Amino acid sequence: MFSTLRCGMAALALTAMALPALGESLSFKDARKAVPKGSRTVATLIDTSFLDDKQQAIVKSLEANIPYYGALALTPSEGLFVEWLNAAGQHHSIEAARAAALDHCEANRKRASAPCVVVLEVAPRGAKDGVALSLSAPANEVLRDEYRKLKSPKAMAISESTGAFGIAAGDAAGAIKTCGAAGATDCKVVVAD
Repeated sequence: MFSTLRCGMAALALTAMALPALGESLSFKDARKAVPKGSRTVATLIDTSFLDDKQQAIVKSLEANIPYYGALALTPSEGLFVEWLNAAGQHHSIEAARAAALDHCEANRKRASAPCVVVLEVAPRGAKDGVALSLSAPANEVLRDEYRKLKSPKAMAISESTGAFGIAAGDAAGAIKTCGAAGATDCKVVVAD
């Protein structure tokens, strides 16, 4: 039944993210301070009033299958048990994950069904609002391991809309190219040393 639960990486519309201003980037030292350490997550049930207690428990249990930042959206008319169930995961902010989850739900719900609502959000433990940078779980891991080991100059670029990212030694163009290799068109450098 949950075999269709996949971690999506696409979002068409995004709200503002807590990222450095255009053209600005953080040093590794500052980026490391901004993003939470570790892979532990916190799941928050949002609007589950239309689900019974057992269904709410099932939704909450999905936390382990959705890498941060992630979200799940459902329509109250159709509930939890739909064949198009799909969580959005591995985004660089909760706003991006929400947008991707809602986009997927709206694209798949029946026309007569109620609008979709976010029912679950997954964020890293220790995440704070208003920080200079937020990264997906895989990007955070690469920043703390592979990026740290690269010799300067080096850069990390991310895509707000897809969750893609890339790192490269040398100029920032390499990081942007790596980030865009999977089709992301909005890659920008967020960490540079």
